Amino acid sequence: CVGGGREGGIGAGGGRVGGNIEKCYWCRGDDGRERGMYEQHRGRAGELGISEGVATARGNLGNFYFSTGDYVRSRELHEQHRAMAEALGDRAGEATACGNLGNCCLNTGDYGRAISYFTEQYNMAKELQVKNHQADAALGVGVALRLEVRANVRGRAAGASELPGPHASASACSDDGVREAEKWLQTALDLGRARARLHLARLAFDAGPEDTALAHLQDYLSWCVERGRNRCAGCYQTRGEDAQMLTCGGCRVARFCSADHQKMASKSVATGGSLLGGRHKDVCGVLGKWRQQVVKDGMSPDVLRADLLAFLGQ
Repeated sequence: CVGGGREGGIGAGGGRVGGNIEKCYWCRGDDGRERGMYEQHRGRAGELGISEGVATARGNLGNFYFSTGDYVRSRELHEQHRAMAEALGDRAGEATACGNLGNCCLNTGDYGRAISYFTEQYNMAKELQVKNHQADAALGVGVALRLEVRANVRGRAAGASELPGPHASASACSDDGVREAEKWLQTALDLGRARARLHLARLAFDAGPEDTALAHLQDYLSWCVERGRNRCAGCYQTRGEDAQMLTCGGCRVARFCSADHQKMASKSVATGGSLLGGRHKDVCGVLGKWRQQVVKDGMSPDVLRADLLAFLGQ
């Protein structure tokens, strides 16, 4: 399990930097030991006067608390990480902290601040020419804008079904919000974040053009089938073709390193799940129908039109 990490890397809100032992505890779902190792890392770095190590440890602890759904504590630690990185002139660390702060805001419904943090991350990553962080940041901005659009289209009550907290802002009060969200999501897709297809599908569905929404969703489901062959849907590690993995009994597509990773893949936002990646349990049903009827039986995607539209309307 050494070397694993969350999809999208450090800036995606949950990836860890640090030793292989900590990563192993994360992969095994051993939260207590993982937190203990990060606390130990922070303490030793402080004793040795290694400011960079203290800053990194705070960021990793922030990601740990994020994964448990404690966004208040997570945000405090990421703010400390950002302040230390800025003082040290560590632009890469500062960009990472901004991305993680963006995720904290996204998961608590503070979309305006999420957009601000992700935009800062994007600009710094572009300056540093770190494309994977550019992709993470573009996806973050796009998703935050998409959720604002959804809140405006469906109203406060429907928006609250995804997340509590403030939703609408001036940026989503017109078609400009839709175009801006589409621009950022397309940028993320162009930079390699294939999950942007799902968000583009939801954005198009909320904005009106059903055929465009369906085209994006069909591309996303096809990608899920392709990537599901040897990649864990929980920890996002790519495994060897002969690796022993569990297969989801519902969709028969998603695969997992272990039962713990299967649970990890369907965590709710309240317990540390990712809005950027989404929950497997939400897509499991429609993905299973896609695999059976379109991929296996060779039927036209049109046979699932009603099911796909119902999924996008959730």
